[in-house]
Amino acid sequence: MTNDNVMTPAAGFRPVPVVVSAVGAAATLVACTVQPYLPGGRDYLSSLGIVPDWAPWAAGALGLGVALAIARGVARRPVVTVGWIASVLLLWAAVGVVFDAFRAFFWLTGIPAGDFAQVDWPGFLTRAVAFVAAVALARAVLAYRRVTGAGCDRCGRTAGAVAWQAVWPGYAACVPACVYPAVKLYWWLGGEFGRSADFKETGAPVMSVLLLAGSVLLALALVRPWGRRLPRWMPLLAGWTLASAHILQGLIPVFAGVNRMLGGPELPFGSEGDDFLVIMAVYGSWSLFGLSLAGAVLSYGRRTRAECTQCGY
Repeated sequence: MTNDNVMTPAAGFRPVPVVVSAVGAAATLVACTVQPYLPGGRDYLSSLGIVPDWAPWAAGALGLGVALAIARGVARRPVVTVGWIASVLLLWAAVGVVFDAFRAFFWLTGIPAGDFAQVDWPGFLTRAVAFVAAVALARAVLAYRRVTGAGCDRCGRTAGAVAWQAVWPGYAACVPACVYPAVKLYWWLGGEFGRSADFKETGAPVMSVLLLAGSVLLALALVRPWGRRLPRWMPLLAGWTLASAHILQGLIPVFAGVNRMLGGPELPFGSEGDDFLVIMAVYGSWSLFGLSLAGAVLSYGRRTRAECTQCGY
């Protein structure tokens, strides 16, 4: 345990997230630099006014600075504060990476998807690197906060503290998981309310239904006894991956609105009418699902973790 000014590296501190976050932040700056010179660019995000041009540069620079500050044991409070700011900026720079992944899937498999099978590979590179850097930096900040706090240097637990182990987030996640598949099914059946002009699917939304089933099964596996039969790492990895993807998708209208308030272009969606209501419902449901699933994963991890070898809790 140390004071709030200078950190002495503790026995439980793992430098791996710090190294990854530093490399990831530096790679984000490199990707921003080389992106205009790489072939194969198909701009389908920057013109929407979601991510300002300065965001990836600021995110990479701040992220690299925070990683270096953690490595040197700089004062805890400013490092943690700036670290969270840098993590959010890196997430902002990574917005659209989920769309990139789906586009790459259709491009690789050859499944007919029209323009959705065209990938902005240089942009995908920048967004993917920024996303990895955001996750690594957030982990590094959490680890730094833990080892410089009042709890155990290895696990962060304090004597007598009761870990949050609620199971309701897993059940709650099942509700917003149904919204997007329900909208797709409604449009497929001929519904017109909020129907996008770009919606041209002629077949049943099988993929959406399968994703719904998988999401609900995962959410329930985190809270039901049968989920404990799986290797612990499987629900944790799948849960954090799915939660991160949905939270990132749900943040798109938020980031677009912030960019507009900062003087950016008009929003890529209107503020009135049926389209706006459906967009808010869909993206809002993604955010709620991601947050609920993240809570379920966090609770699952705390319920299933082993006793700390250092403090015994």
